[in-house]
Formats: sequence, structure tokens, C-alpha cells
Amino acid sequence: MLSYRTFETTFYLTLKAVIERPLLFWAVIIANLIGAVVGGIYWYGPMLVETPFLFLPFVPDCPLAALLFALAVLGIRFNRPWYLFYTFTAFACMKYGLWTVGYWMRDWSAGGPVDPISLMLFVSHIGLFVQGMLLIPYATRTGLIGRAAVFLWYALSVYVDYGWRYHPPLGPYVTQSYAMWMAIGWTALLGTGLLLLPRRKASPTPAASGVSSERSNATS
Repeated sequence: MLSYRTFETTFYLTLKAVIERPLLFWAVIIANLIGAVVGGIYWYGPMLVETPFLFLPFVPDCPLAALLFALAVLGIRFNRPWYLFYTFTAFACMKYGLWTVGYWMRDWSAGGPVDPISLMLFVSHIGLFVQGMLLIPYATRTGLIGRAAVFLWYALSVYVDYGWRYHPPLGPYVTQSYAMWMAIGWTALLGTGLLLLPRRKASPTPAASGVSSERSNATS
């Protein structure tokens, strides 16, 4: 029978495999950086120009998540115990990955065109969600206060998006109400899951040359 520890170990070993293979490691880094730049310019560019400085961290949701994941993988590769940052990044990747997948499913079901761009965004954001899941073993090393702070940040981001109207641009087939309740729902679900994750003892993060001790932690 599959257990939570089985999934956690699978996530850990998958990310370990990425880190140990230089070609794959750099491909992941470059793909996320390209996604961050292109997404930031194509999807959020005009909005970023008009957004007050105070609200900028809340605007480029998915591009920022991709950038954070690139930095997180670099941190893990070089043994940086940035557990709170890894938790923050995992939440961003999973929340915005799920939100975007839900957005396109709603768009298509309401009559929106299924074109190459929407398909590419749909598939790439499934990937964004999976990347967030790979960081779950590191989120378990963040204390309850840190986890609660991450949850509160993303709850605040929902308020900024839909209370102050800094939400992502929406097409004609997706209403603001639908987008808002999807954001609220995923934030509440992921936040609850984050708070309920078992706590693991902090230990050095695995680089390609030193993963054995962390692997024993993840599988014990």
C-alpha cells in the first residue's frame, strides 16, 4: 500500500536524479529561466509597468514561481539549507500550476480555442506543479511558524489579486469570480496540507556529491 513516506521518498529521489545529471540539471534551470522571462513579458509585461512597487511581488505569479524554482534547485545543488525558501517555492509552484491548469480547462469548456499557445501553457503548468511537489521533502524541514507564514503570504496574495484587482489577465471565457474562488480554494487546500505535513529533522541538503545521508533521512 502506498504511503505518504513513499511519495516523499519518490519526490526526493526524482529531484536527486535531476541534480546528479548536469545536462538535465542545467536544462531545468534554463527552461525555468526562459519561462520566467517570457511569461513575465508576454503575460504580465503591461501590467507590471503600471503596478505600484509595493504590489510587484504579488503580480507575476507563474513567472516568479519558475524563477524561484530555478534558484531553489541551485540552492539544493550547492547544499544551502534554505528550507523556508524551498517551502515558499513549493507552494508557489503548486498553487499557480494548479490555478493555470484550472484556468485553461475552464476556458476550453466555455468555448475558448484550443490552440498551440494554450496547450503549451497547460502542459508547462502541469510541469510547474510537479516541480513544486519535488520540493515537498524540503518543506517538511520547515517549522510550523515558517509554514504558517508561507500560508499567510499566499492568502494575502489572493486578497491583493482580487481585493486590489492585481489578478492575472483573464480572457473572455473565464470570469473574475471563477478565478478568485479557484485561487481561494487552492490556497486553502495547499495551506492546510502544508500545516499538516509531518516535521522532519533538518539536515544538509543533497548535492550531487553528497546525497547518501539525506537519502537515508528521506527513506527511514
